[in-house]
Amino acid sequence: MGYLYGYYSEDPNFPEGVRINVEAVYEPPQIGEMNGFQELDDPKIHLVDLIASACGLEPIGWIFTKIDQETFLSSHETRRVAQMQEKHSFDHPLGFKVSKYVTVVVQPKGDDVGVECYMVSD
Repeated sequence: MGYLYGYYSEDPNFPEGVRINVEAVYEPPQIGEMNGFQELDDPKIHLVDLIASACGLEPIGWIFTKIDQETFLSSHETRRVAQMQEKHSFDHPLGFKVSKYVTVVVQPKGDDVGVECYMVSD
């Protein structure tokens, strides 16, 4: 699992669309498990955020790998996606909270590797 750092830009392919541009991935302390990972306390995350900010980058998402090809996201993963989006939400000018924080999942797809992006709706 890693945190994605980058910036947002206008997506010319969609009216009022937003594109994420990933410039760096930070892998926090964790324990890998067969069916996921256990994130450990990271005393350096504030330094990572500080360095990223100095480079003009911000947290824009997270990425993880999984083996299970039967489901898009498990219920546990869906809850975690929602928690991450809530943590990185901001106040919209119309007065409600929104998030542009994305989840990227890398998993086997037959003889290839699949990369899928998710967001949990409000």
